Amino acid sequence: MAETVNNGGLAEDQKVRDAWAGVAEAISFATDCILNDPDPRNARETADGERYIMRMLQGVAQSSFLTFDPSEPAFMSMLDTVRYLGAAGPDIDYDVAILLPGRRYRISGQRGDATYVGIAVYGHAGEKGASGIVAAADVDELVQSDGSFIYDFAHPEAARVIVRQYFHDRKKQKNGHWIIEDITNGAGAKTNNIAADSLPTVDGVSARIQNAAQSIRWNAQLNQLWSPERRNMANEFIRQTADDIVAAIPNPDVMYSFSWWRLADDEKLIIEFTPPETKYWALQLCDRWFQCFPDRRSNLNDGEVVPQSDGSIRLVVAHANPGDPNWLSTSGHNLGVMFFRWLHADPQVQPVCRVEKLT
Repeated sequence: MAETVNNGGLAEDQKVRDAWAGVAEAISFATDCILNDPDPRNARETADGERYIMRMLQGVAQSSFLTFDPSEPAFMSMLDTVRYLGAAGPDIDYDVAILLPGRRYRISGQRGDATYVGIAVYGHAGEKGASGIVAAADVDELVQSDGSFIYDFAHPEAARVIVRQYFHDRKKQKNGHWIIEDITNGAGAKTNNIAADSLPTVDGVSARIQNAAQSIRWNAQLNQLWSPERRNMANEFIRQTADDIVAAIPNPDVMYSFSWWRLADDEKLIIEFTPPETKYWALQLCDRWFQCFPDRRSNLNDGEVVPQSDGSIRLVVAHANPGDPNWLSTSGHNLGVMFFRWLHADPQVQPVCRVEKLT
């Protein structure tokens, strides 16, 4: 018997063409953002710019189609390859679930051994792509003697929730684990979905593709949204709160010290400061597109650094290891962004930078 092919109507076909034309335009836009950056690029920076576009495509495809039926929520762990995007932290695990506004949810599980575990609930993204925080909790305030915890929440604007784990040493610290349930109709109740409602439609898939194109455009121009005026004031930290940064998923428990960095091939950057009292701090280096490199020495936390005799810290940013225990690699770039995360701390004095010649 010959196979039957069911062609869609002309209107549906046009929706498909329009959706994918939007993706093609977004890729072209992202390419222009890489190639037309106002600062010169060396060959390594150009290659990493190309890889950034590929990572955007991978991350957007994952978040668009591997997540979710919000009526039956479940956590998705952001993959290591996605963690390169948007200045996400190499020390941090992010578990995300999509929510339906106004419904009541319960997160429950075991805390694990992470340095910090926090929950943040976000509303829908605004015009600049950032999502407002509508609820948050420190799991240490919820955890029981056996390591378990329960967090119930509801909000009329809730769109997604993220559970973060911060680690000093991933090899020694045990991950926590948790689940999320919709308890609007009572704990353990299941939503009676009609199977047909979960099947893909042209309108539904096309809408997700259009959202993916918008996300590609937003990520491609992140360095034009997040403190672009600081590019001309490189190697000088400023204080930023979760409300100050242009990020899709800011952390309400962290204060930031932010700066662009700029180095010639024969220079190194010295960063000096006295850390505040805190359970965790880290300095993270990214390239000019807020792309970090967890596979290289581009992140140092307070459990990894070697302090000075007086308790102060001296970090060195350079293209190659200058023989300093607190060295951070530029990954072959001459320009990028860097920032400190201060957990539950707000330093009164910002870290000080100076540029020196390599010897």
